[in-house]
Amino acid sequence: ANFIPHALDSVLNQTYKAVEILVLDDASTDNLAEVLKPYADKIKLLKFDENRGTIQAINQMAARAEGLFYVSLAADDTIEPQFLEKALAEFKADAWLEFVASQTDFIDEKGNTFSADHPFKTIPKAFNKTRDQWLAHMYYGNVYFGVGMYRTQTLKQVGGWGNHGVLTDYEMYLKLLQRENIKIIHENLTHTRIHDGNKSLLKPEEARKLRQTYHDAKIPYYQPRMKVIIATPF
Repeated sequence: ANFIPHALDSVLNQTYKAVEILVLDDASTDNLAEVLKPYADKIKLLKFDENRGTIQAINQMAARAEGLFYVSLAADDTIEPQFLEKALAEFKADAWLEFVASQTDFIDEKGNTFSADHPFKTIPKAFNKTRDQWLAHMYYGNVYFGVGMYRTQTLKQVGGWGNHGVLTDYEMYLKLLQRENIKIIHENLTHTRIHDGNKSLLKPEEARKLRQTYHDAKIPYYQPRMKVIIATPF
C-alpha cells in the first residue's frame, strides 16, 4: 500500500493513454483498499480470497487482460512516462518481436536514487544481443531486465509464468527465446525500488538452493552437455 500509488501514477502519466490497468489484491493485510479508493474509476480491481503469490497473480492478470500487449509492473516499481510509447514503437518496427524491455536503475523507499551497494546491482544489465548470444549468455545465469512488454497472445501460447520462485522471469525469457529474439531499450525507463520487503532478496537458506533452481528452470531449454573427466595418474 505504501508504494502502489507511485506505480499507478507512473502508468497514468504515460504519453500513451489507451491502457487497461489491472490491480490484483493478493489477500493483502495492509490498508490497500483505502489507498486504492482514489483510483477506483481508473483501475479494474481483482482479488484473491487467500494469498496465492506473485506467479498466480501475474498469470491471472495476463489471462484477464483484454489488450494486445501486456506489461507486468510490480507495485513497488515505477516506469518513465515514455515507456509504453517506446516499447510499442519497437513492436511496430518488428512484427516478429514478442518481448520488449527497458533497462533499469534503482530507487530507495522514498523514490530517490539508490546509491549504496546492493546485491541487485551485481546482476548483469541487459543489452541487445542476437538470439544465439542471449541463449549462450543465459545458460550461465540471469540478466537484470527492466519492466517488459509482452504480446498477450504469446503469454497464453507459452503457458504463462512457471513456478520457479525468483527465477520465474528467467524461465520466461528462455521460453520466448525458443521462438524469437527479444529487444532491449537502452534507457533506464524502469525504476526498481530497493526496500526491506523485496522478495527477490533471498534468505540464506533460499540462496543455497539457487543453483538447483537455475538447473531446474533451464533444463528444458538446453541440450545436456557431455561431461569430460580427465584422470591424470601419478
